[in-house]
Amino acid sequence: MTRTGQPMSPADAGAIGMLAEHTGLLLGRGADGNAVLLRMFRPQPTRIALIGGLWLARVAVFRALALGAQVFVRTSDERRWHGLGEVAVGNHERVRVVTGGRPAVAGWVGEPVLHVHDIEGQRGFDLQPGEAWQTTLTISAQLTDTAADALAVADAALVQRMWAQQAVYVAARLGVDPDAASEVESLPDDTVALLSDGQVRLAWISATDIEQQMFGPPGRL
Repeated sequence: MTRTGQPMSPADAGAIGMLAEHTGLLLGRGADGNAVLLRMFRPQPTRIALIGGLWLARVAVFRALALGAQVFVRTSDERRWHGLGEVAVGNHERVRVVTGGRPAVAGWVGEPVLHVHDIEGQRGFDLQPGEAWQTTLTISAQLTDTAADALAVADAALVQRMWAQQAVYVAARLGVDPDAASEVESLPDDTVALLSDGQVRLAWISATDIEQQMFGPPGRL
């Protein structure tokens, strides 16, 4: 279903499905034209810190749904996540806003679990060693205490444009050469830096038609 209330066409559904490559979630293309992939779901618990705007956060979650994910969101503003499950997979229950304790749910390779923490100033919960195919995504607009806590345990970070000193800090927390993060300061709104596995990869995000309808133009805020 699109923003206008019409069911999503098979072509649009296929375009989203193209993002669900076998080796990870397709963020975009690098300067060399090769795909930049995020290992969002793995056989072991995974923790991702996102420091950037709502546009990037919603695109990332939207694409996770194409990987079969169940999404549980803790947020201070439910409107930020309204309608994603219906549009992406035709099922509003695939994106649930939750409060209180953790949902008792298991993940598996065909149906992983994504826990989204979208409450600034409040630390999210951590995953336990045996929780396979489950991922936490902690969202912060800036490098705040909440973001710093998430970076301390993160397996990967998605970062939009930020000051050079902040990029150096993020790189250090992820075990990346700080010099490699120098380009983060001048990233355009449609480009994200992926810090993982000891390296930085820049990805230009080409939004699908349905993503453009849902989320509008790229933004850092």
